[in-house]
Amino acid sequence: AWNFDDTEKEPTVLPAAFPNLLVNGSTGISAGYATDIPPHNLAEVIDATVYMIDHPTAKVDKLMEFLPGPDFPTGAIIQGRDEIKKAYETGKGRVVVRSKTEIEKLKGGKEQI
Repeated sequence: AWNFDDTEKEPTVLPAAFPNLLVNGSTGISAGYATDIPPHNLAEVIDATVYMIDHPTAKVDKLMEFLPGPDFPTGAIIQGRDEIKKAYETGKGRVVVRSKTEIEKLKGGKEQI
């Protein structure tokens, strides 16, 4: 996208002082590769990053004390801590997500999930 007077192009990604990809998550497909990185909590990512800077040989188990797993904005329930650990260790894993639901009362005695 061009700036306000069409003299320069605006960057599509701004530099950040934190692991932006991990915080925001990403989904994409390219030349036989696919990625689906779920979003993570900013404060947890920062805590894990600071710990890793101070302890460069930290193991995944220790980092998971700071960054226990993805953080979905809808408040989903994540099942399977072992699969999250596997994904952090290998870059491949399966995370099972369940939604939180509630039944709302509507007019006329009807209900809605």
